[in-house]
Amino acid sequence: MLRKLFLWGNILLLIIFVAAIAKDLVGPYLPNHWAWTQMKYRQMQANDETNPDSKKSILARPIEIKQIQANDLGQIDRCTSCHQGMDSIVTPTMQNSFTQNPFKAHSGDFLKNHPPEKFGCVICHGGQGIATTFIGAAHTPKDEAQKAEWKKKYGWVPTEHWDRPMLAPPYIQSSCAKCHGNFESLPGTEVVSRGKNLMAQHGCLGCHQWKGFGGPISVDLAEETANKPLGRIDFSHTGLSDEDMNLLNWIRLHFVKDPWELTPGDPEAKFNTEPIAPSGMQNFTLPSPAYPDKGPELSEDDATALTTYILSARSEKIPYNYYIPGPKEAKFEDMHFSSRKEAGKWVYDRYGCAACHGLNAKGGRRNFNYQGGGMEPVLVKTVSNYTRDELRKKIMYGVPVVNKDNDKGPTPPLYMPPWKDKISPPEMEALMDYLFSIAEKQAEF
Repeated sequence: MLRKLFLWGNILLLIIFVAAIAKDLVGPYLPNHWAWTQMKYRQMQANDETNPDSKKSILARPIEIKQIQANDLGQIDRCTSCHQGMDSIVTPTMQNSFTQNPFKAHSGDFLKNHPPEKFGCVICHGGQGIATTFIGAAHTPKDEAQKAEWKKKYGWVPTEHWDRPMLAPPYIQSSCAKCHGNFESLPGTEVVSRGKNLMAQHGCLGCHQWKGFGGPISVDLAEETANKPLGRIDFSHTGLSDEDMNLLNWIRLHFVKDPWELTPGDPEAKFNTEPIAPSGMQNFTLPSPAYPDKGPELSEDDATALTTYILSARSEKIPYNYYIPGPKEAKFEDMHFSSRKEAGKWVYDRYGCAACHGLNAKGGRRNFNYQGGGMEPVLVKTVSNYTRDELRKKIMYGVPVVNKDNDKGPTPPLYMPPWKDKISPPEMEALMDYLFSIAEKQAEF
């Protein structure tokens, strides 16, 4: 028995050994192998009449793994093993007449300011730089049509155990904001710039923080959300297929789906000792209370823009000499407003008041199990119930404990944090000027 096991074991090892040799010999001649791609590009380049190099020198070029070692960025890329149009040695002009990937060069003059030998590819595009296969590199289709095409052509599936797949357009604009503090003034960054503006407009930083600035109610979007490992994401309520379970899609769902569905909590304490409220985040698929006759408060394009901006905060090793600073953030005391109302509106938007009180203070947001029907106060209707001193005190010291609608239910997830250490006295006075200017007068009896 042992003799037979020994004999068949050796035969199996021999078969595996022969198969490995055959794979190495035959593999480079199979379509989509990196070596086949190089040979194909070499042939195409040799037949290109616009190429200044001689056909003989092109065809004599060795077939080899191409590697970029971007030491400053701590990045090793082998992308140019297939993307020969981006290789400054193979394609010195960084331009060619080819239109299909992986053969085409980068359009425009972008690579003149971002030479691949210095920056590599992954620092902007994402993906797994050391891979030499299409799937291993974590290519990401830009839409369902391309996904179907790639499945047929390459047998595409998401790269296992890789948290950062490539960024398809327009999400790749998030990479621009990592190095360019001035990204809002650059062409080609319209989506990520829009995301930043939307975050301010809709008061996201009233509850969240961005690199430490903002409210204390929920997580720092830059430090935590943008860098959340897949292992810490609960996909059970997302409805995403296995191949779509990634950080980008999870972030985007918060703007195109009711967050109560994504994070339902346990309000009846079926699975916990204490009831837990669902997410405190608003349902942006509904119209804004300030504009009830319009469509969803956030459109599909808005969701894409916000997701792109959040992804711009993903941690990377960016040396200081690679970073281009942007303009200094305007301070309240240095700004010139046309009126006190305009100044106060700036403060309202700056500190994210809309997160709970809605755009233009015209719509209280939902707050699960909060007294009075689970809605935050509509400021245009409630401000006139306070004196100026009372309102100032309420904003300064907040309301850390809110009353429950149902005493046996969960604690409401939203509360009024204290702003005395964040909003300066001049800003506070301007904010109250704004709130009292829009307040509806109470009926007199």
